[in-house]
Parts: sequence; structure tokens; C-alpha cells
Amino acid sequence: MQGLSIPQGLNLLIPEFGLSVMALALMVLDLFFDAKRGKALMALGFVAAGVALGSLGLAYNAPEAYQGLGALWAVDPMALFFKAIILGTTVFVLMLSIDYKPASELRHPGSFTALVLLSAVGMMLLVSATDLLMIFLSLELVSISSFILVGYERRDLKSSEGAIKYFLFGAFSSAIFVYGISFIYGALGTTHLIDIRPLLGEGPALMFLVGCLFLVVGFGFKVSLVPFHFWVPDAYEGAPIPVTTYLSIAPKAAALGVMARVFNHLIPHTQLDMQTLFAVLAVATMTVGNLTAIFQTNVKRLLAYSSIAQAGYMLIGFVTANQLGREGLLLYAFVYVFMNLGVFTVAMAVGNEDGYELEAFDGLCRRNLGLSLLMASFLLSLAGIPPFAGFIGKFSLFAAAVKDGFWWLAVAAVLNSVVSVYYYMKIAYHMFFRNPRTLEPVRTEILVTGTLAVAALGVVVIGLYPEPFIAMAHLSTEFLPVSVPLP
Repeated sequence: MQGLSIPQGLNLLIPEFGLSVMALALMVLDLFFDAKRGKALMALGFVAAGVALGSLGLAYNAPEAYQGLGALWAVDPMALFFKAIILGTTVFVLMLSIDYKPASELRHPGSFTALVLLSAVGMMLLVSATDLLMIFLSLELVSISSFILVGYERRDLKSSEGAIKYFLFGAFSSAIFVYGISFIYGALGTTHLIDIRPLLGEGPALMFLVGCLFLVVGFGFKVSLVPFHFWVPDAYEGAPIPVTTYLSIAPKAAALGVMARVFNHLIPHTQLDMQTLFAVLAVATMTVGNLTAIFQTNVKRLLAYSSIAQAGYMLIGFVTANQLGREGLLLYAFVYVFMNLGVFTVAMAVGNEDGYELEAFDGLCRRNLGLSLLMASFLLSLAGIPPFAGFIGKFSLFAAAVKDGFWWLAVAAVLNSVVSVYYYMKIAYHMFFRNPRTLEPVRTEILVTGTLAVAALGVVVIGLYPEPFIAMAHLSTEFLPVSVPLP
């Protein structure tokens, strides 16, 4: 009797296995820990994510053992880069979660932490996936965890409303994604992406092209591209703000990572004549996001539309489908972690006491000058103003567009960046030029302070000395397999 065969390359997924085991353990421990000791479970999750992040160093130090192709996945420099972004975001979000509420107000902290870790596992599998079924299962793991996290504050009607809208849009996009997989399988008889390109022959069949368009819908939901973005403002506003921070960074990065693998490498969109489609989606996304943000009076909703616009900028690097474009995409995704982490952390520090309306930021400079200056620097970076990191990221993306002949896309992005200055500076106006409603100082806990320090350091250092980070992005653009046979 033959033994069960072990899937190829399981050693490549050591961080994912470790986090999955820890998530299950936290769910069990949650049954025995009361709320007052629940922060210890969050701390365990934080340590587990940190250890997983550190373990990625094994793949860099011993690439022959920890980089390669598995049965349905590939671990290469591109995957490792996005896994580092996902795990880094997870670490800081769990730090913020520990200080989000007093221990007595925490509800099932072990389950909350487990859901964050399982979502991270799904995203890590997603950026490595080389099979459409693996991509779908990874997306579902991310989505189901995220639905629950958005509605975690069950007594808050906005949280429940945001979760329901997120679930409905997510279910719809998942159905379309599966339908797209069925079209591709019907056209070529396989879901393994490495095998697809050689099967295309002289040109892609109509059924295959329709399947690819349906895949774009599924990915567009996760990246929050227009017109698949309607769930974003309500979900961001209703979710606990650490969850909002998480959703604004990690799933977006993961979806862009898998889109780059699928449509830049394994079945390049340039071969499918879809380059113009993605360029139009980029312009629509940044334009709708920026113009709608102008009219928002709630900071969480304003930053939600800001994150939609930022997705449009990042899509520029994906549109060009060349080395320079991918470098710009990776660099901006890395910079985006620090910028968004910073603005949402400041919003959490202020909003936990005063709510998330713009008026809560009135006169913040007189209540906590340091917090006001940090917020201003993060906002200027998001707007792409030098000498902050956002300028370097946007410059890389816009340069890639111009070099590839998409000058109109670069012009549209520059104009949108100008528009964004208005609503970002609207927050600054409230902080520095409005009288405070109270003079009680805004205080930050130690983990929140640490998160702000890291975010500020990233925004300033990358802006002033970008060369090492540009080199890092350059080295992280490599895919496995190294070459895909042309039809």
C-alpha cells in the first residue's frame, strides 16, 4: 500500500503554518481567559506575527532552501516582499489593538487576534499562489476573517451595517471570480497558471478573455478599485479603528501582489490587450476617491476615500507591466504602510476620546503639538509633498508611466495629487487654525507612541534617503518561474 504523497515545497510555507497553529491555539485559550487578562492573548498574537516576520529572513539567507516552487505556490523575492508588508502591518495593528480599549471592555480578544492572524495567513498564501483555486481559497480565508472583524463591535449599528455591506459585496465578487475560473478552465482545461500561457496558442480565446475580466472584478474588490469600492467607506467607518487600519493596508497590498504575479508575469495583460482597461481603472479610481473625499466630514470616511485614491496611484505601476513600473509599485506599497499606519494611529488617539468627526481635531496643536506635527507630516506624505516618502513613491510611479508612453495617465495622477492636497489640509486646518473644544491634553499609550515613532521614521528617512529602499524594491521584482515559455 503506497503512503500518502506529501505536497511539493511545504517547507516554503513555514510562516503560514506557524501562524495558523497559533491562531487555533488562541481560539482555544480564549475560552479560558477572562476579559481582564485578554490582552495577554493579543500579546501572544503580536509575538507570533513578529516571529513569522523574522522567519522570512531564512528565505533571504538561504534562498536555495526557502525559495522555490511548490505544488500550487511560489516563494520568490516578490512574494517575500509582500509577505513582509503583510506581517509588518499585522504586528503594528495588534500593537494598536492592545491599546485600543481598556481590558474590561475587550470582547473575546483571543478570537479577535486569531482572526487577524488567519487573515494574514490568507494574504500570505495569496501573494504566493500560482493556481486559480489556491487564489480563490486564499481570498475566501481573507474575506471571511475580514467580514467578522468589521462587525466585531456587535452593539454598534455602524459596525453591523459595514459588515453586512462588506459581506454582500464580497459574496458577489467571489461568485464572479469563481465564474471567471470556470471560463478559464473551460477554455484551457487547467487552473494552474504556470501551465496556462503555453496553451494560449496564436491568441487567447474569447472564453479565456471573459474569464480574465471576471478575475479582475474579484481582485478589484480587494484592492477597492472603482467601481468595486462601494463597501469601503461604510466598512472603514463601522469597523474598530485597528481593523480599519489593517484593511486599508494589508489586503490592498496582497491583492496588488497577486495581480502582479497573474497579469504581469504568468498571463501578462499586455498580451491580452488589457493595458488600456487597467489604465482607465487607475484614473477612475484615483479620481472618484479624491473627489468624493473632499465632501467628507468624518475622518474615517475621508481616509477611506483616500485609500481608494491611493489604490489608483499604485495601479499605475501595474499598468506599465515593466521593471520600472513594478519597482514603483513595490516602493509605493512599502511607503504606503508607514503613511496610512501613521494617519490612522493619530485618528485612533484622538477619536477614542472625541469621536472621528473633523471637529474632534479642532485645536489639536494646543492639546498635543507633537501629535499634530506627526499628523501633518503623514498627510503631506500622502499628498506627495517633498521631502516626505510619499513624494518618492509617486515620482517612481509617474516616471514609469511617462517612460512607457502613458503620459496622460501621469498627468491625471499629478492633477489628482493636487486635488488631494485640499482635503488632507482640511484636517491640518482643523488642527492648527480652529479653537479646541477642550484644553484637556490628548495622551497616547506606549504602544501607540511606538507605532507613531516607527511610522514617522519611515516617512522621513525614506523621503530623505531613498536609495536603499529603491534598491530593495529593485531586488524584489523577481518572479518564479524565472521565465515562462511564450506561445
